[in-house]
Amino acid sequence: MSIIRRLTDSCLLVTTDTATTLLDPGFHTFTSGEVDLDTIGDVHRILVTHEHGDHVSPDFLKWLLERGSDITVYGNPAVAALLEKSGIEVDTSLPSNTSAEDVLHETTPGGGTPPNRAWTISDVVTHPGDSYGPTSSAPVLALGLLTPWGTTFESLEFARKLRPRQVVPVHDFYLSNQGREWIYTTARNVLATDGIEFIPLGWGESCTV
Repeated sequence: MSIIRRLTDSCLLVTTDTATTLLDPGFHTFTSGEVDLDTIGDVHRILVTHEHGDHVSPDFLKWLLERGSDITVYGNPAVAALLEKSGIEVDTSLPSNTSAEDVLHETTPGGGTPPNRAWTISDVVTHPGDSYGPTSSAPVLALGLLTPWGTTFESLEFARKLRPRQVVPVHDFYLSNQGREWIYTTARNVLATDGIEFIPLGWGESCTV
């Protein structure tokens, strides 16, 4: 049994029998006030998909590292180069009970395609970051629904291609509550045709899988 807690946007806290992992600690979670940071609890490791600030905030990482002991930050070489400027060490290897696919970020409005590491934790959940490139998913897929580099249609087709059992939403911070409800209903109805359950996690909410 594992617990997936969504903090905000693309930031997930995944607790398994072996570790508590924080994925993509971006600035939304750290600065928005939407989640009480003290409820995060102990974290054993931090996984970062790519270098954009909505997925990794150096200030958030420093806060996490100062309050905990023996926390290791993992990411690709581009993430390591970015965080080195803030004095934060990044391990570019794969920690235990994880797997990864190194793919490219989808093309941004500015034309960039930075490297992106899609993480899978304990064969429970896959966080693809900002990419439709991953070729497989754990039973639970974190799916970006409002992105400047894609569309909701492309995101849902990506999920249908990978065929997870369940989907949790990420990357929708700028939607209003009404907009989020509408897009969640759309995702639920579309994915249900392929037998995929949509789990509508809001800020700070959890599910057990």
